[in-house]
Amino acid sequence: MKRVLVPLADGCEDLEAITITDLLVRAGAEVVRAGLKPGEVTAGRGARMLPDTVLECVKNDTFDMIALPGGRPGADHLAESAVLRDMVKNQFEAGRWVAAICAAPRALAAAGVLENRTVTCFPSALDGLAPASTTVTENPMEVDGHLITAKGPGVAMDFTLLLIETLWNKAHRKEVEGPLQRPGIGGR
Repeated sequence: MKRVLVPLADGCEDLEAITITDLLVRAGAEVVRAGLKPGEVTAGRGARMLPDTVLECVKNDTFDMIALPGGRPGADHLAESAVLRDMVKNQFEAGRWVAAICAAPRALAAAGVLENRTVTCFPSALDGLAPASTTVTENPMEVDGHLITAKGPGVAMDFTLLLIETLWNKAHRKEVEGPLQRPGIGGR
């Protein structure tokens, strides 16, 4: 079973956090929702989520992927977490998948994993934070090595379907995508 960490912080983007979690569970992943601190997380638009655990409790665990939802100030809280920075850096250096959407690449910059990488993010999210060697594009999504980034909430479903395809394969992505009834894919 694929194991994915989804760190949750107050002020995260509701749509991204819920879409990432929902679709990965549909795909059959063990999704570990970890808060930065104990208790409920309130997303930016008011959705309240109860994490499975606290990040500190899983800091030494191995994950196939770490998938970071964006939103602000949620992404800032992720970037400020020393535990998460270490986890992202270790995951990246081990050649395991790291994914971030919207403003969450701020946490990637804080972890020091953007050197010589091509990424995308919400406009201005990386202003003054990305190393000079980082190329920031306007594309909806970017894949560079074991790093996947996406622009924002409007591509949350496509982003998560790409995560599923990356962790499994294209056929499994289609199995998950069909029942979603997206236009042209199992829908009208």
